[in-house]
Amino acid sequence: MQTAIVIVSFNGRKWLGQCLKSCQTCAPDVPIYVVDNASTDGSAEIAATFPEVTLLRQELNRGFAGGNNAGLRAALNDGAEAVMLLNQDAVLSEGCLPALEKYLAEHPQVAGVQPAIMLPDGRVNSLGNSFHFLGFGESGGSGLSLAEAQAKLPWLKHNTEPPYLSGAAVLLRAEALKQAGLFYEELFMYHEDLELSLRLRVAGWQLAVAPQVKVIHFYEPARSRKQYYYMERNRLIVWYEVFSWRTVCLLLPIYLIAEPILLLMSVAQGWLGEKLHSYGYFFRAGSWLHIMVARRRIKRLRCVSDKHLMALAAARISYQTGPTAFITRWFWNPLSSLAWAVFKPLIRW
Repeated sequence: MQTAIVIVSFNGRKWLGQCLKSCQTCAPDVPIYVVDNASTDGSAEIAATFPEVTLLRQELNRGFAGGNNAGLRAALNDGAEAVMLLNQDAVLSEGCLPALEKYLAEHPQVAGVQPAIMLPDGRVNSLGNSFHFLGFGESGGSGLSLAEAQAKLPWLKHNTEPPYLSGAAVLLRAEALKQAGLFYEELFMYHEDLELSLRLRVAGWQLAVAPQVKVIHFYEPARSRKQYYYMERNRLIVWYEVFSWRTVCLLLPIYLIAEPILLLMSVAQGWLGEKLHSYGYFFRAGSWLHIMVARRRIKRLRCVSDKHLMALAAARISYQTGPTAFITRWFWNPLSSLAWAVFKPLIRW
């Protein structure tokens, strides 16, 4: 299998060197495409010191979605049959890429396979991701030991598909990308891996996690106003794009009840302005034009029902920390679980 590695770099000088060295060591004959999103810290110059790297400099920061698409297009144009997406702050482990390639080769119906993405201290960062029925995404097993996560996550306990794959480290099949399309660039950053995973599912492809294969992710948890805005905005874009209007209308009462709780949580975090800003996106005609175009693409691809997609959705948020953890545990999760128990059986299409 002809494979390529795509790494998007944005002001990642302190990580990029070790990331590229791990690719040199663990995948010495695999072409590497580094997409530099207009970094200002010399990241591009670090990448340029590696002779095997094809450096794709961007004049503007195109985000995770646009940056990865630039690398994916270059790799696919050069004949790649599979592309490994790797965060700039992650490193491959020995044997990781061959094991993922072998998995894709043995499972032709699988569009993408994710390794166990581990933190440097041995805890899990992601073993496949889950999504709430209102669009929130979570890293599966975050903060747990590998054994704890494997015992807790339903797709690993029952050997089924994960709800969606993390874009931090994933091997994607070129054939599936050519059919379903690349990342949705309107999202810019956050939830773009959820959207692509759901779109691949809609097109009839399967997803997988290989927990025995590891990538180390030097993840530094940090929440910013910009991050909060994109996460709140994008979960709704994906919700409106992927699911039928019947599903959206059915769940609209839950959404309207949930929003006051989310507003309260945004106040507790000091991000009420960003929450209101995310609403503002949907009051622009151009935003709905993007969404309607994306919905038409989903309609052309669709061979899987909303019932099938929503069977994977979670009713609870499992890994909330900080000032909103109390609200999540004692108010949000009980109400959300009750609502989902009532409404989920009604999605029969």
